[in-house]
Amino acid sequence: MKYRGMLVEITPENGIVREDLDGGAKVCPGYRYRVFSDTEMTDEFCAAVGFELPDDSMENAELFAREYIDCELKKLAQENNEQENGGITIAV
Repeated sequence: MKYRGMLVEITPENGIVREDLDGGAKVCPGYRYRVFSDTEMTDEFCAAVGFELPDDSMENAELFAREYIDCELKKLAQENNEQENGGITIAV
């Protein structure tokens, strides 16, 4: 999928390990995401059903990707703002 000028590859994954409420490891289905800016990969992450995703639908997988990218771009903008203002955070 394309989002905010980036290409996002979303691939089903069956071996995503997450920690359950009891502290045990749980192997979950989900998706692996690879984010590209032009030809260079800029990020890679996973989302597991029952943890980051409510189900295994592609609709929710794409929604998670958009929300993740928006969050990362917001953090990057805030970091750039702090650097430009000598460490002082200015509300955006």
